[in-house]
Amino acid sequence: MFESIVIDCSGRSPEEIEEAALASVAEHRLAYLRNFPIDVDQYTALLSRLGELCPNYAAGSTKDAYTLHEAINVVRCRAPRSEGPERVQEKAGALPMHSGRSFARRRPLFLAMLMTDPGWQDLAPGSNGESLIVRWGDVLAELRTRYPEQWAEDLRLLTSLAMSFPASHLDEEPSLLPFLYVPGTPRRTPVADDVAARLPQDVNRLRKAAESLHDGRRWFEAITRFQHTANDPAITTTYVMRAGDLVVLDNDRYGHGRQHVVAARTGADGTQAVNPRAIWSVNIQ
Repeated sequence: MFESIVIDCSGRSPEEIEEAALASVAEHRLAYLRNFPIDVDQYTALLSRLGELCPNYAAGSTKDAYTLHEAINVVRCRAPRSEGPERVQEKAGALPMHSGRSFARRRPLFLAMLMTDPGWQDLAPGSNGESLIVRWGDVLAELRTRYPEQWAEDLRLLTSLAMSFPASHLDEEPSLLPFLYVPGTPRRTPVADDVAARLPQDVNRLRKAAESLHDGRRWFEAITRFQHTANDPAITTTYVMRAGDLVVLDNDRYGHGRQHVVAARTGADGTQAVNPRAIWSVNIQ
């Protein structure tokens, strides 16, 4: 997916980088840049061309993850804690395919992720926090092939039943859109199965939402098929982000996730080291 659209920023001016990135987003609803400067001002200037930068999840906090810039969430690894809350992105393990802020009425149009430190890359494949992306339309097309008997009813339920579920950590007005809906922005070049999806990381949050829906049990079966297909390596793209790699994606049309990451490990001398992996994540409305 990425090799055909990659933009190498080496030797380009900020204006040239912006022009190339915006053109890629307009054409593909996706941009992948390599060797982007790890610079707050240039990063936020580029993203501001796409829309309004959303305040980070704890704007005004004094914690390191939120003090770099009011719109940047610095996603780092943390050593396991015996008590207290942990951001799911900071913990060891994988993140299943999901869409950003799937619960919220006001959702980001775009997500941006700039790798500033790739962290440990010396583990077995699938254990280095490899990034994942999938186009929801590709999931839909695959479902049509895999489940011909359930397909028509799955599509009817996923596009017609409005659903609401709360955030696990934020107090915001929830969306009442169906699970699948028409994307909020047009594409320059039309493609088949151009669809948006509201898929949370924890699909069990939708199991509870199903309790209040007519045909909720059958609806959740369709959700489960969609989620399993979205996480199938046969239709997802796996890529390794290096320092200076920047991905901008349409949050309606693409899901993202990661493979397993090791957050901390103990050396031969018994001391614990934390994976230095760090991503500057920004939501854009």
